[in-house]
Amino acid sequence: MPILHISGRFLTSIALMMILASCASFPVSPSNEAQTAKPVNLHYKETGKGDPVLLLHGLGASSYAWRFVTPELAKTHRIIALDLKGFGKSDKPRDDKYSLFDQADLVDKFIDKHKLRRLTLVGHSFGGGVALALAIKDQERRKPRLKKLILIDSISYKQKIPWGIALMRTPIISDLGIALIPPETQMKIALQFAYHDNSKIPVEAPREYAKQISSPEGKYALLRTAAQLMPENIEEFTKKYSDLKVKTLLIWCKRDGIVPVAYGKRLYNNLPNARMHILPECVHLPQEELPQLTSKLMSDFLKEK
Repeated sequence: MPILHISGRFLTSIALMMILASCASFPVSPSNEAQTAKPVNLHYKETGKGDPVLLLHGLGASSYAWRFVTPELAKTHRIIALDLKGFGKSDKPRDDKYSLFDQADLVDKFIDKHKLRRLTLVGHSFGGGVALALAIKDQERRKPRLKKLILIDSISYKQKIPWGIALMRTPIISDLGIALIPPETQMKIALQFAYHDNSKIPVEAPREYAKQISSPEGKYALLRTAAQLMPENIEEFTKKYSDLKVKTLLIWCKRDGIVPVAYGKRLYNNLPNARMHILPECVHLPQEELPQLTSKLMSDFLKEK
């Protein structure tokens, strides 16, 4: 018989709080040395041949997040899984340029550098916000490079942030988080919240994701990204969605408590050339929890003319 029942909301808050609070013992402001702009090297993994598909992960993740869907997609397309600035093996400078617009600018340069054309851009969660910003920017070009857009449980509108994030700079809680909960345990809790069926969480996944917050640079990058998660001008930005003509696929988890499906439906109604699939048996990581279904939806969409 359990001594204490822990509610889902409490676990949610603890997971987010501990992931983000573990960063708070490190300087949260950019160092003076970082003010001299240096090129940011973005790491990526590439496989397959054909028209390119660029995959952008969510907050606290990396190209590792796409490992289950990549093999199927690579049968017909050139798949490029990118580590956003501050994550995976990409550079993690101590500057203040970690907003989705900053990330979009870097991805834009990456696309030009690698001469990606007839491109399908895929974004999950925070990466979806980056993809939306880039799609709007790309449409303003004389020769747009984007052919299609896929958004998975994507941030897109101003929304309520889980209260655990508001506590991430509380010194006492931060110290307790570091002292009591190892990074791998923090990530295990976070994954348990992001999955509908916890039995599907791979044993190695918490360890792999914990690498994101196992170094001072990784902790700093995660904190700066979280602090800039919702741009101040987000409402002005969202007015542009109705002008976005690119063919778009929305994939959303019905049980998502991080970016609720209501936001996905709102986005679907505001995008003029979109279709939407709502998956009932997942929370926030369909590409990991339901990889076969997710990769099929993506693959079918990619094959369409």
